[in-house]
Amino acid sequence: MLRKWFITFAVCLAAVTAGTVGIIVWLQRDLPSPSLLETIEPTIGTIVYDKRGEVLHEFFKENRVIVGLDDVSPHLVDAIISTEDREFRGHWGVDALAVLRATSRNVRAGRVVQGASTITQQLARSLFLTPEVTLSRKLKEALLALRIEQVYSKDRILELYLNQIYFGDGAYGVEAAAKDLFGKKASDLELPEAALLAGLPKNPAGYSPRRHPERALQRRNLVISMMVDHGSITPEEASWADTVELEVRQREDEVRLGAYFVEHVRRDVIARYGAEALYSGGLRIHTTLDANLQAIAEEKLEERFRSLEIDYDYPLKRGDEYDADTMRHIPYVQGALLAVDVGTGGIIAMVGGRDFRDSSFNRATQAPRQPGSGFKPFVYTAAIDKGFSPADTIMDAPLLIPGAGPPLVLEGTDPPVEEPTDWLPANYTREFNGEIRLRDALKRSINIPAVKLGIIVGPATVRQYAVRMGITTPLAPVYSLALGSGEVKLLDMVKAYGVLANEGIQLEPYAVERIEDRSGRVLERHVGTSREVLSPQTAYVVTNMMASVIDGGTGWAARAWGFNHPAAGKTGTTNGYTDAWFVGFTPRVICGVWGGFDDRSSLGEKMTGARVALPVWTEFMKHAHVDVPKESFRMPPGVVVKNICADTGDIASDSCPETRRRSADSGI
Repeated sequence: MLRKWFITFAVCLAAVTAGTVGIIVWLQRDLPSPSLLETIEPTIGTIVYDKRGEVLHEFFKENRVIVGLDDVSPHLVDAIISTEDREFRGHWGVDALAVLRATSRNVRAGRVVQGASTITQQLARSLFLTPEVTLSRKLKEALLALRIEQVYSKDRILELYLNQIYFGDGAYGVEAAAKDLFGKKASDLELPEAALLAGLPKNPAGYSPRRHPERALQRRNLVISMMVDHGSITPEEASWADTVELEVRQREDEVRLGAYFVEHVRRDVIARYGAEALYSGGLRIHTTLDANLQAIAEEKLEERFRSLEIDYDYPLKRGDEYDADTMRHIPYVQGALLAVDVGTGGIIAMVGGRDFRDSSFNRATQAPRQPGSGFKPFVYTAAIDKGFSPADTIMDAPLLIPGAGPPLVLEGTDPPVEEPTDWLPANYTREFNGEIRLRDALKRSINIPAVKLGIIVGPATVRQYAVRMGITTPLAPVYSLALGSGEVKLLDMVKAYGVLANEGIQLEPYAVERIEDRSGRVLERHVGTSREVLSPQTAYVVTNMMASVIDGGTGWAARAWGFNHPAAGKTGTTNGYTDAWFVGFTPRVICGVWGGFDDRSSLGEKMTGARVALPVWTEFMKHAHVDVPKESFRMPPGVVVKNICADTGDIASDSCPETRRRSADSGI
C-alpha cells in the first residue's frame, strides 16, 4: 500500500511539475527575449530648439523627459518605495509574502481589495503588457519581472520605473510630472511635493490635484504616514509635511511662440522620418529660428493689424465670436511675415497668421495671393538683363491693349460664348508722367511703364525670370502679369528677392539646421545648395533701383520711421485693395510682410502695401539690425557708374545743366 501511495504521489508530482513547466513555456512564448530586455528604452518625445539652443516646443505621444536616478529627489525615491513596494531592495521581482497577504484579504473580502505587484512587476506591465486584470496576464507579469531582475540592478530598475510610470495629465515619468505640477525639476522636489507625486500612480485621474484637490491632499498625507511606518522620515518631518498646503501649478492656455514655424518643421520632419520618430523617437531638432526676433515679429504684426481693425472699424475683429466654414478662412484680417538670413537661407522668423489656435493654415508658406506691384522687380530684372539701363526712358501715357482684357461672356448663347475685350491699364494716381526713366518708374511704382516694359521683353520672358528666381506657383504669360495678376506665395517672394540680395545666387530657405537622435548622434546636418540664376551685375543694378524705392519712393516711410540701414524693397497693392505687401532686404536680412482677408475682401480704400505691411517690416528690421553695422550692397566688377544729363538721360556733357548718377551693366 505504501508503495502504491508513493507511486501515485510521484506521478501526481510529475504531472503537476510537467503542467507547471508547460504553462510557463506557454506563457513565455509571448514575452520579450532577454536580449530585448537589455535594451529597454522608454519612448521619449522630440525637442525643437531655436538657433541659440533654447527650447521652442516638444512633440510627444507621452510627455516624458528621461533623467538618471541621481537627478531624482531622495524624498521621491523614498516615497515611491514606501508606497509601492517596501521590500523592493530585498525581493527578486515577486514578493511572495505580499502575494499571500493580498490573496488572503481578497478571499475574505470576496473581491480584489489589495494588490501585490512589485515595482518590477509594474515596470514589466507598463513596458510590455496590457493593463487587463486576468490570471494569464498576472502570471506573465511575474515571469517577466523575474527576467528583468536577472538583467538589471535594483537602481536601474527603479530608474526605469521612475521614467516610465504615468502620473496623470499626460505626464510620464517623474521629471515631466514635476515640471507639469510644480514647474521644477524632479531633483528639487521637497517632501510634501514628493509625497503628492508618489500617491498619483495608483489612480492618476482620481487623485489629480487639479480636479480633485481634497482627494489628492488625503492621498498625499497617507503617503507621508506610510513613509513614517517604513522609517523613511521621522514623525516630526511628517507633522510638518502634513500642514503644508497643496499648491500645484495651474495650466494656462498659452500661445506658443513660433507656432507656425514649429508646425512647418513638424510637417517637414514627418515627411522624412515618419510620425513615430517625431513623437516617440527622442529626436533633437536644432532650427534656424531666432526666438528673440520671432517674438518681435509676432508682437509687431499683431500691433499693426489690431490697430487697423480699430482705425478702419472692420466688421469682425480678432477675439470676436464667429462661425468659420474652414480653418483656412478666418473672417478677421490676417497677416504673415517671413524673414530669412541672406547669407545662409536660414529662416529666422515666421508668422503664418494672427492666431494659430484659430487657424493652423500658414499664410507665409501655403497661401497663393496676387502680389500686385510687388511683381514688378521681375519685369525690371528681365529688362536690365536684356540690356536696359536704369537711366533709359519709357513713355508713361495711356495704353490700350486689344484683346488683353477679361473675356466677356455673352448671354443667351448655348454653349456660352466668351468674347475678348480690350485692356486699358491705369496708374494708381490716374495721372500720366510722359517720358520717365526706368529708375523713377520703379521707385514710384507707376503701372504703365511696367506694362510697356513687359510687352517689350515679352510676358513669357517675364514669367521665365520669375520662375528662375524662385516663384513656384503657375503664372500665365499674359500682359497683366507685369502688374502681378498671377498668384504667388510669400515664401517664394522672399526666396526670389533673395536672389537680388545675394548677388544673383539663389539659396533655398530652410528651417532645420541639424537633427540628432536620442543619444546625440547627428542624423542630418543642413548642407546648403546654391546656384547662380542672375549675373552679379544684373542683381546689383536691380537692387540699386529698388533701394530708390525706400530712399525716396513708395517705401520712403521706412526712413521716416527710423530704419536707416542701406536697404532695397518693393511695395505691392492689388486691385480692390485685397492684398498688401512689402518685401525688402539689406545685405544681412530679407523680410516679407503680407496682409489681407482670407476671403479676399477689400482692406479698404487706399489700404496699400505702404500703409498695411511696411510698418510691420520697418519695426522688425529695426530690431533685426540692432548692433549691426551699416553695410552697403557690394558693387561687383563690371558695373559702370557714370553721370547722365537729367533732362535726356544721355551721358552728361559739359553743357548739361543738371546731372545724375547712372549705373549700368558693362556692355550696355
